[in-house]
Amino acid sequence: MKFGRRLYSLIPLVPLFVLLGTMDSRTLLLIPLAIMAIQWYFIGALFLLTTAAFLIYTKTGGLYGLTVMALALLAVEMGYLDRERAPGEHYLILIAAVAMAFPTYLLMSALSPVLPRLEVTALAALLLVVLYLFARLVSS
Repeated sequence: MKFGRRLYSLIPLVPLFVLLGTMDSRTLLLIPLAIMAIQWYFIGALFLLTTAAFLIYTKTGGLYGLTVMALALLAVEMGYLDRERAPGEHYLILIAAVAMAFPTYLLMSALSPVLPRLEVTALAALLLVVLYLFARLVSS
């Protein structure tokens, strides 16, 4: 018996919009874009850019901003894994790669007083993408 498409990608959207909705209710306008983002990868990239632009516009960073971007990335990438009907190990690799951004952020924030003019959130987000790409290349 063949079942329909999995929708694990909806799981990170719930806490994402709880976080965004408590900050500003206008962010709930991103919900239709987020739902389309789990269906089409191009719309997913647009959703990530829109979410990042909102965080920059509101000057929101730190662990809150990193959490929002991590959840947005999880939703988009889990949407891709849902479409491809990937095995469960791929979901675990994705979650582990995204989770590594948080200790990296804490390490960079601890080092930032020593290093001159280091934007910790931007560096942690960049490392998040690098770690995910590395994990994706290793798993394929």
